[in-house]
Amino acid sequence: MRSTVMNITNIYKGLAAVALGACLFGCTANFEEISKDHYNAHEEDLAMDDLKIGSMFQQLERSVIVYSDGTYLDSDYQIMYGLCGETWCGYTAPTLSDGKNSGFLVTDGWHRRMFTVKYEYGMAAFSNLKAYAEENNLIPQLAIGTILKVATMHQVTDYYGPIAYSQTGSVAGNLYDSQENVYKAFFNELDEAIATLEPYAANGSLFMADYDLGGDAAKWVKFANSLRLRLAMRVVYADAALAQAEAEKSILSPIGVITSNGDNAVVKGVSHHPIYEINVNFNDADCQLNATMDCYLNGYSDPRGAFIAKPAATDGKIHGVRTGIAPNDWGPYKNTAGKVSAPNATIYKICWMNAAEVAFLRAEGALRGWNMGDGSAKSFYEEGIALSFEEWGANGADAYIANSTATPASFQDNVANNNAGAPSTVTIAWNEADDFELKLEKIGTQKWIALFPNACEGWAEYRRLHYPKILTPVKNFNDDVNTDQQIRRVPYPVSEQSDNPEGYASGVAALGGPDNAATRLWWDQKPF
Repeated sequence: MRSTVMNITNIYKGLAAVALGACLFGCTANFEEISKDHYNAHEEDLAMDDLKIGSMFQQLERSVIVYSDGTYLDSDYQIMYGLCGETWCGYTAPTLSDGKNSGFLVTDGWHRRMFTVKYEYGMAAFSNLKAYAEENNLIPQLAIGTILKVATMHQVTDYYGPIAYSQTGSVAGNLYDSQENVYKAFFNELDEAIATLEPYAANGSLFMADYDLGGDAAKWVKFANSLRLRLAMRVVYADAALAQAEAEKSILSPIGVITSNGDNAVVKGVSHHPIYEINVNFNDADCQLNATMDCYLNGYSDPRGAFIAKPAATDGKIHGVRTGIAPNDWGPYKNTAGKVSAPNATIYKICWMNAAEVAFLRAEGALRGWNMGDGSAKSFYEEGIALSFEEWGANGADAYIANSTATPASFQDNVANNNAGAPSTVTIAWNEADDFELKLEKIGTQKWIALFPNACEGWAEYRRLHYPKILTPVKNFNDDVNTDQQIRRVPYPVSEQSDNPEGYASGVAALGGPDNAATRLWWDQKPF
């Protein structure tokens, strides 16, 4: 993907430099050494260069979307995303082990990592930053830390449901909040953070002396407004009035939301996306392109397909892999066999949020009759497609937007006989004569393509909207899960039952159903 992006890493450097009067390069160079337990900053080490705030920001940043950085590993990404949301939303398919994970059989050893990394360590990092910022009156830094916490923790509640949020770190213990209350806390925290940062943004920068390292308050406020818009839309089927109010706040903000790829929240300085390592160096491909993505890219003759996936060596075409298969030999699905498409991950970015997603959120808001600013559902929808094409560096957006006949293709398995019919008949071109639900399917489908490979969002939005329509697994290995409705959440780590029994019990009670993969979350209320 090609764009000039919000330089997240450099912003932390600028914040530390101004807050503490020292350059952060020293801390960056020594960070692997001083993070002895790979998660928490240590007082005795950080005191040497007095760069606590910069290190705390780095801990929070790494918790939003993990990648190999000397602290986390590509395998952490694999078990947190690749074997969970990335598979279940139709982006990639695992080609390893017994294949049952992609058929909804939840493996605690894998799926607990979203909880342990993002919840335990992400929240610990924020608690440290909050205490230090309050002690030293670092109000803007605390506001940005709060935005990062929400960006991290909404993924956790979107996986599991109720989580310990308001009481984390308190003497009262780690009791769980209902997901409704967690989301309301998100909105309150974002409101306060945005209000804190808007005066700095209006003046053109967060700090005057940021050592030209990219500290731009306006971009942080745009990201926070866009994040609030994302979360507002998430709750629309649970509390429509709350959703509309929070969404319109973001649009009416004087700073606004992300509208150009130049403001995309992308982590700079990352050597590779974890999907690259997982596909290339993990057992000759522990993941390949998902069959559902195959159907949409091929059916639409989508020019972005050449950037998202590599053609299979045997015929030069895009071929995906069905989920829920358990072959005796994964060899034919590996890279050396050349029969399926590998993710073209050398060009993937670690992207927290892009302009295309925001445009599609505004399209849905406008479709619902909300005030989304200057534009209509149609104009925002078409803008989202154009922004996605620009981000990937693909040509042909105008012709694609105008295409009123192309539909998703049926799936033709290039290895075995796991063929499937087309997942949908939805076309691309906007048609004002379409009913509400068909327009919503178009928005949801195109947003899903534009989000790739942001798995947390892809899976959450599929569960919320039921779009895009996704191929079911060849075999469902989990009796709790309805095959057509697919997996709805991740059960809590088994260890919570013994490590935090009162908290676990409060979480299950707030969940309102059994702690299994079929129970729907609070915001997941759209009727089937």
